[in-house]
Amino acid sequence: MTNKEDRKALRAARKEQKQLENAARGLNRRMIRFSQDTRFAESLAKALPLYWDDYYSVETADEMDMTESLRFFDWFFYDYTPDADTPTLFQTWVKENGESLDEREKQVVDGWMTMPAPSAYVFDDYDAINARFKLTEYFTGEEEVAKSPAGFGKSKKGDLILVRLLPVGTEKLFSTVGAFIPQDETDGLKETIDAARKKDADGDRNAFMQRNSHLIMHHAMEKSVDEGRFAVSRLDPTRVDKAVKRAGKNMAKKFKKRIKRK
Repeated sequence: MTNKEDRKALRAARKEQKQLENAARGLNRRMIRFSQDTRFAESLAKALPLYWDDYYSVETADEMDMTESLRFFDWFFYDYTPDADTPTLFQTWVKENGESLDEREKQVVDGWMTMPAPSAYVFDDYDAINARFKLTEYFTGEEEVAKSPAGFGKSKKGDLILVRLLPVGTEKLFSTVGAFIPQDETDGLKETIDAARKKDADGDRNAFMQRNSHLIMHHAMEKSVDEGRFAVSRLDPTRVDKAVKRAGKNMAKKFKKRIKRK
């Protein structure tokens, strides 16, 4: 190929990748909205205290801030099942909507069918120009590069990021805003996961993490309390996101009504 042909092929590949990423973001938004359907109210009532270690329930769900809500519903949609015989909401969504997807959307969803569960990743570096994190999976040492335009705020290299990496074309994307765990608050985390694995009958590591990644969040909240911080935002009297609380309250009312009718 000539240089001109190479440039043309590169532009075409970049265009295709951008279109796949746009499709992925649209799909992710649709899927998270799906997880908020009131038909899943009973599952939500069980999932909230499990993920949040009883810091949130249906009664207080409206007090989650925006990032907490996004992280919870990401986990609730892709990972949570109330029992071993119930599919994830992701599997249910694909069954109900798979036939209506266009070719790019199908390509994206096919890649998500076997994607890794969320985990903790060491924050090694951040390329601000290309919005890419360089990461190391905390438990396996596997290196990753993933895109997230959200940046890293006040976090430092060496901290952990609790996040799911969505494969999209030639890239991996953060599925939502990652939760950062300071590097000096990681002691005991590996022991917690190792102890849970010993009790787990399934030898598949990815399936185990899908069922137990919430334990990493439990660890982060416990360490926050040890360090004198609030475990969750609803306990912080200085929070000011009243608009978010109103939106959350409306959603919580729908779920409460649904549960009462059962």
